[in-house]
Amino acid sequence: MKAEILLVTYAPDYDFTSYTLRSIAKFGSGFSGITIVVPYRDMERFAPLAKQHGCTLRGFYEAAGKGFLHHQVCKCEADVWCPRGTDLVVHIDADCVFKEPFTLETFLKDGKPILLRERYADFAHYPARASWQNCVEHALGVKMPWETMVRHPGVFWTGMYREMREWIETVHVIPFTQYVLLQKNEFPQTFAEFPTIGGFALAMEKWRDKYAVVTRVLTPSEYWREKGITPGTKVDYNLFGDDVSTNGPLVSPVQYFWSREGVTPLIRGQLEAILA
Repeated sequence: MKAEILLVTYAPDYDFTSYTLRSIAKFGSGFSGITIVVPYRDMERFAPLAKQHGCTLRGFYEAAGKGFLHHQVCKCEADVWCPRGTDLVVHIDADCVFKEPFTLETFLKDGKPILLRERYADFAHYPARASWQNCVEHALGVKMPWETMVRHPGVFWTGMYREMREWIETVHVIPFTQYVLLQKNEFPQTFAEFPTIGGFALAMEKWRDKYAVVTRVLTPSEYWREKGITPGTKVDYNLFGDDVSTNGPLVSPVQYFWSREGVTPLIRGQLEAILA
């Protein structure tokens, strides 16, 4: 099975990207390759870094004033950017650095990519993140109680992306890229790529059965009462499906940072310690 790591980035995140690639080189194994997608204006900057790590570097013309959204478009076009013959896309953001060994098997169960989800109702006290439910439901035209941007990297079947884009085009009767670029470009955005990709996988029975769905419960909402978990109780469950008898830990080999302020001296020290 061929799994390609996909990283969509740009010049302001160059330093983070260099650390992420170093962490993949140090800790990762068993992947078919790494594809980096950047705006054309940044190709020259990233070319030496891509060559150093043996990555495929590809460029796109970024829509003026819509960079945040256009990068999300590229992630939703993973099947276009990754090499032909890729079975699975492994999405990683530039500010997500691996801190321990990992392979493709880290993110699979019984040969299926793990799709980790949480109920939006469980974190209603985080309004920005909770707002993604409206983004996903508007984009897909379906009800979606589950949020799927829960753990990096997200791993999805390559064949699903085109169907998702075509579904959104059918719902809104405009090209997919146009739909996304018409959304708000500032955080919290009104399109959210990973919750939408994962939401599509859950909404379509054809695709849902191709994932090992794992449910993370952090702060239970009323939904969980019938599952035997008292609403409001502080718990930390990882359930296969909704089966509370399957609770168990999941490996999470990524250290998350916040790229907006860049690689500060404090963050650089933490990164160098991870990669020492």
